[in-house]
Amino acid sequence: MVIGTEYKDKIDIACNNYKKIRDSKHRKFKKLDAWLEKESEIFKAEANNKQKLFKRYKRGQIIKIDFGINIGSELSHTHFGIVINKDDTVKNDNITVVPISSKKGYKRLPLNKILLNMYSINSKYNLNCYALITQITTISKTRILENNKKYVCENEILELIDKAIIENFTNHKLTI
Repeated sequence: MVIGTEYKDKIDIACNNYKKIRDSKHRKFKKLDAWLEKESEIFKAEANNKQKLFKRYKRGQIIKIDFGINIGSELSHTHFGIVINKDDTVKNDNITVVPISSKKGYKRLPLNKILLNMYSINSKYNLNCYALITQITTISKTRILENNKKYVCENEILELIDKAIIENFTNHKLTI
């Protein structure tokens, strides 16, 4: 066996599996080929760079993120998100975000008109929006599509998010 053949076979098997999945009727996988191509370009760039400086993001900044295509009910595709890191640096490639959705659902914090200015820039977005508290995730900054420095949440929103995080992920009971 030639060195590397084993890996090539596994990649060929994976590619064939992805083709079958893409051709399925499942809506989530409709653009799987585009995501895989993009992801491979991201990996290629990462493999060629030794160290890179990244943009710094403020707590409360609203960014547009490509979550890619993920497993099960993990968030997929493009969504806005709110940065919740307290102290981001240019050497840090990761930030933690609370994704935003226009769809109501279980354990979703309504933000509604609080973010009206952000959504009014493009009429295709629903003006009702919800913070997906249970979908908090740490992402690579390479997933960020837009860095909109104009849009930073008010402290009021960040306090609501903080309280929701505490209530959903700890045993602490908040007293108001």
